[in-house]
Amino acid sequence: MKRIGRILFCLLPLLITLVLQNLVSIPIFGISAILTIVKNYWNNMPFSEIYDRLISLWMSSPFLIWISVIYAVSALFLFGFWYRKKLAADQEEVPAASAFNIRIVLAMFLLALGLQYVTVYLTSFVGSLRPDWMQTYEDLMNTAGIGSLSPITIIYACIIAPISEELIFRGVTLGYAKKALPTAGAIFLQAVLFGVFHMNMIQGIYAAFLGLFLGYVCEAGGTIVIPMLFHAFFNILGTFASSLMFYRIDIPFFFLLWLTVGVLLTYAGIFLYQQGITVRDTIHQPAD
Repeated sequence: MKRIGRILFCLLPLLITLVLQNLVSIPIFGISAILTIVKNYWNNMPFSEIYDRLISLWMSSPFLIWISVIYAVSALFLFGFWYRKKLAADQEEVPAASAFNIRIVLAMFLLALGLQYVTVYLTSFVGSLRPDWMQTYEDLMNTAGIGSLSPITIIYACIIAPISEELIFRGVTLGYAKKALPTAGAIFLQAVLFGVFHMNMIQGIYAAFLGLFLGYVCEAGGTIVIPMLFHAFFNILGTFASSLMFYRIDIPFFFLLWLTVGVLLTYAGIFLYQQGITVRDTIHQPAD
């Protein structure tokens, strides 16, 4: 019963993020509604037109991305404080200042690049089975403004989100999961919850898949700052380089070619990462 309770406690960070999203978004929606009504009512605008303008505002990409930014910053501070006070002492085996070397940084880039290919093919495969899931995912990305390259979207996707999401899932969630489960089970649980967090099937499936690698990177590296870098690389490549990557899913030869490239890059990233950790830990090993 105690183990079951500990496993159920691992759901708490995810539930808190859902509550936090509402605590952030509901007041913003309310204030924007009041301001829009007051501003346009005194201009003798019909209520039906005011309503249309308000819905248009709420559905606009800039409005939604700003809500995402405010939520993510709030989560960063909340879970950063939680992680530092309750879990960092046990989780952070390596100081952030000495966490990296050139092999580790290059490994994170290769791993992110390889998984860009692999997750695109995974997404396409799932989308071919369930076109309705793919349509929902594409509509969500377009509405949320993730596909546009505005400065605030770039800052959110490439800096704020990787830090806050790593604190939530590879920090707090994984930290508590390891108290209830073996390490492999803990990594699997936090990956599944990371997928659930994205709240749509397509993104949830590839996020859970990616979460397995993020969990491995965190555990093998002994610090949360390494998966933060990996997550940032992955989002940067997805934001800036996706149009330059040759997927060609429609042609079997190129499908197999680039899928193989993705798998080999992923393997190379893991191999180089293990080497980098070995070199790093040898250099920083305390003298007898």
